Parts: sequence; structure tokens; C-alpha cells
Amino acid sequence: MQRLKRAGAYGGTGGIRLSSVCGMARCGAAASSNGFSAGRRGAESMSFFGTRRGRQARVFRPTPSLWDRLLAAFRDYRVLTIVLLSAAAVCGLLLATTLGSSGLRWREGMLAFSGIQSRVPFRIVDVEGSRRAMEDALEAAPLVLRQNRDVVDRLESLLRTQLSVVANTESINQVSEDLLLSFGIRKDGSETERTAYSVLRNQLSTPDDSNGRRLDELMAEFSQFISDARRLGLVDQQSANRQFAENPDAPAMQRDQPIQVLDAAGTVLHNGVLGDVLLEDQLQETGRLGKNWQLYGKLAVLRKPVEAWLLSNLKNQLLRDAQATEAARTKIEETARDVYQNYTAGATLVPAGAQVAAIHRDALQYEQEAFEDSLDSGQRALRFLGRLLLTTVLVLLFGIFLKHARPAMLEDPSRLLLFLAMGCTTVFLGVWASQDPYRAEVIPLLAAVMITAIVYGQAVAIMTSFVLTLLITASTTGSLSSFVVLMIVSVASVLPLRRIKSRLIMIKLGFRLAAVSFVAVWAAGILEQASLPDAWKNSGLLLTALKYSGSSLICCYLVAGSLPFIEQAFGIVTDISLLELTGVSHPLLQELARRAPGTYNHSIMVAAMAEAAAEAIGANGLLTRVGAYFHDIGKMMKPEYFIENITDGAENPHKSLAPNMSTLIIIGHVKDGLELAEENNLPEALHPFITQHHGTTLVEYFYREAARKADSDHRSEAEESNFRYPGPRPQTREAAVLMVADAVESASRTLKEPTSKRIQSLVHEIILKRLLDGQFDECNLQMNELRRIEESLVKSLLAQHHGRVRYPGQRTA
Repeated sequence: MQRLKRAGAYGGTGGIRLSSVCGMARCGAAASSNGFSAGRRGAESMSFFGTRRGRQARVFRPTPSLWDRLLAAFRDYRVLTIVLLSAAAVCGLLLATTLGSSGLRWREGMLAFSGIQSRVPFRIVDVEGSRRAMEDALEAAPLVLRQNRDVVDRLESLLRTQLSVVANTESINQVSEDLLLSFGIRKDGSETERTAYSVLRNQLSTPDDSNGRRLDELMAEFSQFISDARRLGLVDQQSANRQFAENPDAPAMQRDQPIQVLDAAGTVLHNGVLGDVLLEDQLQETGRLGKNWQLYGKLAVLRKPVEAWLLSNLKNQLLRDAQATEAARTKIEETARDVYQNYTAGATLVPAGAQVAAIHRDALQYEQEAFEDSLDSGQRALRFLGRLLLTTVLVLLFGIFLKHARPAMLEDPSRLLLFLAMGCTTVFLGVWASQDPYRAEVIPLLAAVMITAIVYGQAVAIMTSFVLTLLITASTTGSLSSFVVLMIVSVASVLPLRRIKSRLIMIKLGFRLAAVSFVAVWAAGILEQASLPDAWKNSGLLLTALKYSGSSLICCYLVAGSLPFIEQAFGIVTDISLLELTGVSHPLLQELARRAPGTYNHSIMVAAMAEAAAEAIGANGLLTRVGAYFHDIGKMMKPEYFIENITDGAENPHKSLAPNMSTLIIIGHVKDGLELAEENNLPEALHPFITQHHGTTLVEYFYREAARKADSDHRSEAEESNFRYPGPRPQTREAAVLMVADAVESASRTLKEPTSKRIQSLVHEIILKRLLDGQFDECNLQMNELRRIEESLVKSLLAQHHGRVRYPGQRTA
């Protein structure tokens, strides 16, 4: 013990952990009369101070078998929970790599040095050939026309009426111009037109035809002549162009356009082409109507005017059935068959030395699917076993890493589950996004790695990036260069994320990562192609580099905007949020200043001291300062019971209370503070400062009062455990710094003459007392860090209690 004191108690032990020496220090302190009665019990509780008989019993105890050790481990629910979560992670990762992967190993821009040959015969849909076949089939789709018989019936009646009008006239001037035009006679006064009128007039009636028999005979022949139109239907070219085209700007209907004629009931009357029902074609000598003129002698004389009249008046006998036409086209589209291009095993898909392009993608994908379909059950099981072993080994190695580097992650199942779910989601999105044309696997990967760095630190983030990158690469291209590029970008994203003091850091990181990604992709491409000119000519490589750069930039923006959600989900707090809490405008601090001004001023002083001490040992000074602001907020519930809030002349309320009751009130400010923090949604990262800043220390004043009263009343000794804070002890270096700063600032107010030596002695004694009491056993502090904390606190107290120059004539206050 004397050696500890001569060495400054903790200054001469270098980097020795406190947990390894403070037990011996407590045992050595048990013999001293420092008021602690637990020294001897603490010494006896140390395993290496056991009795000889106990040591001999342990020597001869049989070593448990591996099975017994496994059973004992699984009886611990924490171990069982970790095992179950690990198994779930393996299953989730297997599912992610299976669902997200297309199985294709090649990507656009990759160089096929030896070419790519088909492993199995397969066929691929010829998209261009299928498109042409579909277009040809649709062009051959019939235009469905529906017959309108009423037009022919009205046509005969109309012709009789108009011929009667002409027959009852004596000169061309008595006939209207429109009527003459319908018969092809232009009323222009020319001899030709008068002759045409005379021929028509003379054929309609004769001097001895008083009963109109001539007209009846002509109409009878016309009825027979037009019977073919009545049976099938006719349409003129102009009407066809206007009615049958799909839009007004469509070209004229062609005579070879396939058609299908239906009657009113929907029965198919004719399948052929438009020329079969085109009036102009049928009036030709080779048409059905044209070759029948010789059968009708009287009507044949009027062939020219009758043909003109038909062209002028035969309208809408055939109508386009849009619904039936569309149904016919739909049926063709549904029944159309794809055109395939067949490949044999060993066929060249990509020539040797060529780079994979978009035109190769379909063939490579179909070949991969055909290859997987060709595998038998044994081969499939072997492939699955390989993925299972790889995933299991990675999860196991990651778990071992966490046990040694970050054991706290394994102690919180809910947070561990969230982390594993993020990992599985990252692998799924990374595998899926790695496919062409996206190549955006870097976005989910970088997001997960940066979130891990923010939440769990850089070491865990780098290990996470290794596992995720290996799984994504193994499930996609299997390329070493892809793995190296992703690892470079991932590690580059982690290094600047030790502290995030502003979102501007994330934006700057985005541009840096974009540059790193571009260079890394180009460097990998040069190594693969062994030639800078070849790499420069590789447009696919340039496109991949640009995609990686853009993805890196996008990812940083996404993470920067998602920081509040990340903090809430993982229960952490970044420097950005801490800086928002440093202002005294927070409602809790304003209420503390109003209710307990002494406690408020004490918290402000402690915050300044604790921040400097935390920075001195490399801890998070900003977090320590904000934690110090809120560590005593529970005192505002009963401010009058705390000495810093009792004004001069006011009565101390503890004088009328028993020591036990006073202790309960003093200790209660920790519980009250935690409740206030939860009610006001303070970040969870600040809660430990409230619950741990007293650790399990003894409320010495009231314990001694209780012991004195017990001695004077001849009662049993006061139980020390009743006068200790419930804890826990400080779990982090920041909480330990706050504990010391809180005690030192309070104790320094009792110094009447705060000289340098007195301040140094005070700080040293307080730290030593906390050390011997075991308050630093769980916070991972080193002995040399305690020395730096002491030096920083002494410096801060000297600055607070510095002397001032007394001016002439100045009186002492």
C-alpha cells in the first residue's frame, strides 16, 4: 500500500487495468483505519486468497466433459439467445443470397479473357425475330366488317325515284345539277352532256310507254345486277379510307388488306381481302359486277351513268366492327409463339478478349438458368452445403470477434437482433442491386458499414464490411477485384466516422468516397486488363466507375439525412445531437435553474471540468459535458434537501430527519432524474450519467451519523449497504470521469483556503477513495488515465479558485 501511495497510487503503473490491481489495493487498505469495515471481507472474497484446503479441493476436482460444459452454457439464457440469433442470422443470410441473386457471375464491362462458352444446350428468345413475327401476324389480322342490308334495299328505291324524275323531264334544264352529277352528267351546257342526258332519258321511256314498263324492266335488271352486293356487300374506296382506318392520318386502305365479312347475326359470310368488296374493283371488267353487264341488255346501255350513280350513292353498306377487329388482334397476340435462337453446349457466348456488353446479357442469363435446371438433387445439395458452411463460418468468426472486441453488443438481444436484421437486409439489397444495369451494391453496403461505425465504432464496422463484402461478392460475381474495390470503399467510409460533429462531415465524405470509388474501380480495371490504353477504351469500366462514384455520394446523403432515425433505432447519440443539447435553453435545464439554482451552477461547473478531463484521456468530452449538464436533474424534485440549494440562514431540513430517511432522499435523486430523463425523451446515451455518477459509493455523512447514534444508543451497528447508492458503477470512462469531477467540485467548495497543494491533495484523495472502493472496476480505465484525469481536474480547480490582485483601498467583502 505504501508503494502505491509513493507511486501516486496509480501514476506509476502505466497501462495496467484498474480491475487487475484495485482488488489488491483494497485488501492492503483493509488494515488502515479509514472507516471502512469491508476491507477484510473484500480480501477474503478474492479467489487467489482462498484457503489451502480450498485450493487443494479445486486441484483434485474432475474436469467437466465437453458435453457438460455445453449443457452448462446452454442453461444460460444469454448464451442460448445468442445461439438462436446466430442461427437466425445464418438462415437470413442464406435466404438473402438466394432471393437476391440471379446466379449470373458476369457483369457488363467485365473482360472475358478466355471467352465465355455455354456449359449446357439452351435456347433464347429472339426478341427481334419475335417482334417481326408478331408484326407480320398483326398485319395479317383481318379487318372485321359487318353487313348493313338496309342500304341495298333503300338503294333500289332511291334509284327508281331518281330515274323517274329524269324520265318525266323534257330537257336537261329541268333536271337539278346534283341529280345529273349523281349519274355522271355535268350540267355545263356542252353538247356532250346534252347527248348523255338524251341517251339516259330515251332509255327510261318511249313514246308508247305510258305505263312505265321500261323503268320497271330496268329496275328488275338492276335488282338482279345488285344481288351480289346484297349478298356480300360493297364499299367504295373513299368510304373505306374514311371508315376502316384506325386513325385519320393512316394511309389509304390497301386492296390486299385481309377482311372478314359478318352478317347482322355475326355469321361469317366471307374471308378474303378488301378488293373483294371494293366497289371500284368489282365494277371493272374482271369484277363480279363488271363481268355481268352483258347479262343485262337493257341495263348495259346505261352502264356508265349507273356505275357513276352507284359510286355516288352506295355508302355504309359495310361497317367496321371495332370490337371484333380488336378481339381478333388480341387472339393473335395471345396465341403468338416466340421465335427462339438455339445454342449447343460449348457454343461461344462472348468471344475471347471481348468485354461483356448488354447484347450478351440475355444469352448469359438464359445459359445460367439452363445450367441450374440441369443440376441434379445431389449437386444442388452440395452447392447449398457450400453456402451454408461459408455463412456459418463467417457468422461464427464475427461472433468471436464481438466477444473479444465489443462484448457489450452480445449482452443486448434486441439491439443485436436489429444489427443482424440490418446485415441480412444489406446482403439482400446488395446482391439484388449488383445486377445490370444498376450496379448499385455499394449503396446498401456503405449505408450498413457507416451506420455500424456510428453506432458501434470503427473496428466493428471494418469487420462488418469484410463479412458483408465477402457474402455479396461470393453471391454475385465472385471476382477478387470486386471484393477489393468494395473493401477499399468500405474502409474509406469508416475512417472519418470516429466523431460526427456536423452533417457537413457526411457531405464531404460523400465527395471523397466518390473519388476513392472512381480510382479504385479504374485501378482494378487496369490490373485486370494489364494495359492502361485498354482500360481507357473500356466504356463499360468507365460506366461502372461512374456508377460507384454516384452511389457513394448518394449513400452519404442518405445516411446524413437518416441520422435522427439511426440514433433513435440504436439508442445512441451523435455529436450533432449532443451539440443541440449543449444550449441552456433545454426545458429541463431551465426548470433546474429555476427550482435548484445551486444544483444548476454546480452542473455547469462540473460539465466544464469533466469535459476537459475526458478529452485528456481521449474519451468523448462532448458526451461527458452534456451528461454532466443533466446528471443531477433529479434534485429539482426536492431541491431544499441538497446543501448547494440551502441559502445562508435557512434551516437544514435534515436536522429533523433520521439518517436513514435523509439517505433515502439523497439517493432518490438518481431515480427521480432517470424518470425525468425518460419523460422528457433525453437520449438513452445520457441515462448512464444519471444512474452511474455516484456508482455504489457510500453516503458517508449520514452513515457516520447513523453509526454514532447506534453507538450512543447501544444498538447494533448501522448496515453500510443501506447507505450506499444503488449503482451501477460507472460502465464507461466518460461516466467515471463525471463521478470524479462531481465529487471533486462539491468537495472543493469546503476548502477555506484553496491553495494548489490543498487542491492537489483533495483531488488525489477523492480519486484514491473511489479506486479503493472499486468504483472503477467496470469502466475499462487504466492507471495512467487516472493520473491524467487528476492533473486535468487540478488544473480546472486552480483556474476556478485563482487569486486576484487587491487594488489600493479595496476592502474585503
